[in-house]
Amino acid sequence: MILETTADLKKYVSVAQSFEFSDFQPYITKAINGFTKKYLGNLHVFLAEESGSPDISFEVKNEAREHLRNAIANFGMFIYFPFMSVMLDSSGATEVKNDQRQRVNWGTEKDIRRELLRSGHEAMDYLLELLEKNPSVFTDWTADFGTINKKLLVHNTASFNEYYHIFNSRQTFLALQPSIRQVEDQYLRTMLCPELIEHLKTDVSGISLEVKTELQKAIVAFTIAKVANVGLFLLDENGLKVNFDLQIDIKKESVSNGKTAEQVSKLVEEQSNNGSQYLALARQLIEENISSFDQCEFPLKKTNSTGSGSGPYDTTGVLAL
Repeated sequence: MILETTADLKKYVSVAQSFEFSDFQPYITKAINGFTKKYLGNLHVFLAEESGSPDISFEVKNEAREHLRNAIANFGMFIYFPFMSVMLDSSGATEVKNDQRQRVNWGTEKDIRRELLRSGHEAMDYLLELLEKNPSVFTDWTADFGTINKKLLVHNTASFNEYYHIFNSRQTFLALQPSIRQVEDQYLRTMLCPELIEHLKTDVSGISLEVKTELQKAIVAFTIAKVANVGLFLLDENGLKVNFDLQIDIKKESVSNGKTAEQVSKLVEEQSNNGSQYLALARQLIEENISSFDQCEFPLKKTNSTGSGSGPYDTTGVLAL
């Protein structure tokens, strides 16, 4: 197992030497199932043991192992923390109390769990960055997860972060992916033929790159507008990030977290307008250089996308929805 003793745990989380690791052990599996497996698969099995020579990649593997152990330790403790003083036996559930000690109050417990969650996500971001940079070392992860994002026009954290600040967080980008896919379907597929969209998802240059850039800006703007009232995200003057408090309290909150409804509405309007302007620029570039876009007979659909999800192809004989 990737974490085996209290000494292993103490490298990443502050616990007493008398901490009963066997009580914590089931929460390692819970942390893997709840937080890491959907992004990493069975990487915890691949990195279960420390690597060494003659493996030429042992340093990279061990660095990834440290990030993964850090993430699992913090996520596991985040889940375990509310149950640390609870005893389950045949008589039911009881809370262990001691005359010499007092359980921390709710506010302190929430602060501790928030920090555990933040540290776990931070370690995951470092790990995901390392995996992306070393596809030849982590071939299974690259095959299973590394190519998924390339199906999107805005396919990585750096591309999204360039047009709207998400603190360069890979997990925030992963959380945004469903909305990015919806935006791409809603706006791009109602404006461009499928062959042109697929062409723009490759490494392009020249006028194609200019069009791709404007479309990426549009996707980011429409995505921010779409999630502006979704409680999973926290939005402030610095940018957008995952709302950790939601995972602690399991309650629905506006992304504004302090912003008035009017401010959020203004943000949605601003980003939607920006997205529309970027789409218009992309359409204009294609129209002015139509001969460069020969991936299909009619690269542009007849009308600008309204986000309705459908639009006619600009064909002379066929009306296709």
